[in-house]
Amino acid sequence: MQLYFIRHGQSTNNAVWDQYDKNGYLEARSTDPDLTEKGLEQARRVGKFLAMPYQPTEYDPQNRNGFGLTHLYSSLMIRAVKTGLAISKQTGLPLVAMPEVHETNGLFDTVFRDGEVEHVGQPGPGRSYFEANFPDLVLPDDLTDEGWWNRDKEPRDQFLIRAHRVVGQLMEKHAGKDHRVGIVMHGGIFARILTAFFDVQAEKYWFLMNNCAISRVDVDAEGRVILLYMNRVDFLPDDLVT
Repeated sequence: MQLYFIRHGQSTNNAVWDQYDKNGYLEARSTDPDLTEKGLEQARRVGKFLAMPYQPTEYDPQNRNGFGLTHLYSSLMIRAVKTGLAISKQTGLPLVAMPEVHETNGLFDTVFRDGEVEHVGQPGPGRSYFEANFPDLVLPDDLTDEGWWNRDKEPRDQFLIRAHRVVGQLMEKHAGKDHRVGIVMHGGIFARILTAFFDVQAEKYWFLMNNCAISRVDVDAEGRVILLYMNRVDFLPDDLVT
């Protein structure tokens, strides 16, 4: 089993982050941001890279002979859906929604009351919205018009718990099979997924993922988990590395 974790393209929030301090960013950010023009181009290029001709070989740790993806998932956050659909268009694979790989915290707005910051959970789009705007996206059977996110901001102590759940789902569906799985997701949850796979014990750490970067994790026949590479952006020109 080969897992390819792909971060979404640059979002409007990513662009805003570079312009403000923390409070300024919280005031300017969007609840469920879209891709920027640069993000759309990153998505197109990562899709083209992942779709290059595939020639199976016994051992190809750098994907010199292509990727040959067999499955493609994304979170239901708009920036991930649009990135995933760009990859789907290039590879010919259906994009299947996987709500569990949403970014840490979920969907929320920030309210400033008497100088204090309060985060208020916001609803995510529902079935009718996705069917109207992204008809090629394969939706979960249980998604209703009430939206995929209907709760408060996700507590920090739930990040790693959810990451373990995602790992379990991927292992149940794909372990022990000749599957090459692309998952379009987000930097925060990616860091926790790696933590779940490798049981990271450092008190303070981070795993950097640039926009549309690819990280590869294999699980071999003996159940050994192998990190082959991380944060790969060599297919992007310098001006598109964000």
